[in-house]
Amino acid sequence: MASLRNASLSITIPAFLSCLLFSTGCVHRTPVSGETYTLEKNSGYSLLVPSLSTQASDQDFQTSTLTLPDSAPTNDAPAQHCVIGGSIFSLAPDSTGKPNQWAVKGLSPLGWQKRAGDLDVHAEWNRFLGDLLELERLSCFPRNQSFYTLRRAIAERIPLPANEAAFFAYSFGGRGFVDLAPGMQIKIERPLIQDATPTTRASYKGSLEADYRVISPSTTGVELLLSHTSNRRAGQSLGADGDLPFELSGRFASRPLLRIFLQSIGDGKAQPTAILLGASSVHDLDETTHRIEENGRTSCPPSSFPTFECISFGTETAVSLLSSVRINGKTELRPFGTTMGYLIDVASSGAGRSNIAALTQTLQTASLSRPLAGGGYAEVTFPKTIDSVSQIVLLPGDHLAWKH
Repeated sequence: MASLRNASLSITIPAFLSCLLFSTGCVHRTPVSGETYTLEKNSGYSLLVPSLSTQASDQDFQTSTLTLPDSAPTNDAPAQHCVIGGSIFSLAPDSTGKPNQWAVKGLSPLGWQKRAGDLDVHAEWNRFLGDLLELERLSCFPRNQSFYTLRRAIAERIPLPANEAAFFAYSFGGRGFVDLAPGMQIKIERPLIQDATPTTRASYKGSLEADYRVISPSTTGVELLLSHTSNRRAGQSLGADGDLPFELSGRFASRPLLRIFLQSIGDGKAQPTAILLGASSVHDLDETTHRIEENGRTSCPPSSFPTFECISFGTETAVSLLSSVRINGKTELRPFGTTMGYLIDVASSGAGRSNIAALTQTLQTASLSRPLAGGGYAEVTFPKTIDSVSQIVLLPGDHLAWKH
């Protein structure tokens, strides 16, 4: 396996009064569903081990039950065709025969210790997703279950490295792209430069800015909602380039599956540009992704293919991806891939006390809850050390709190 990288809630009145009366700080708690993740150190891997419906374990592998919300199948696909028999990850109808009940199999904590070093887990997961897409085409799953919802629900039932959570949920890894989902935000910035004249130097006149929230109006995909602009009128002087940052909602309205290539990741052969890609099917999304990668991630494929929408922002435009997370009861935007350890370290450094004392108190009172694909939140339990929380990559929708 390729080496793993270390890479709105309100306070009730009684709770608020309690914080004032005792003056010892307040910890914001998120109601949880009873499910948990436990961070376990396992032979070099920091695994998030779910309690979600684990049925059985044969040492190296464990099987869990996945119950989908809708029990009505889209057609009568034969059960024997609705099976994925991968070498690491597998999926099959469970013994009840109900269309919304599935058996998910993956590596157990012991299996990660014994086998992961000899396996390319990323490649096996990508192969599993390809097979999952084929099962969706065969209408093996209940209605209103999108590919991405299924993918996330399955990943929630398998022990996985904490610092790889963004890969298994949103494809974020060495290939440099992220599948967009609710709770994310795209920020676009392009400098406004007045050209030099024979008597003046080129000068900076501010920047064009556009922020887009990723929302989900249906179960089948996402949309971009323009939430903030700056210098939009001034951008008209740039022509089409100046209008582009503000037109994404319309350009991608008919493409419910969105993927963004981040410009900070590349192979060193060319300066990669940020690229936004949209399609109506996962197959078209993946096919176009391969073509972009073959071109060195420097431009979109030819537009003669009507199955996708694609925008290359160019090297003059900065595009960043943010996650919406809840920190001590307040929704904040943080760079996608931020770790829990980083936020705790920053909070402790600005606490006005010795860093060690502040860090100790923050760690001892820290809590994390993670949203589940089927609704509700799972509590994440972890050792109260900076090394442990530094392994936890925050995902969109996470709720983080500590005494403050």
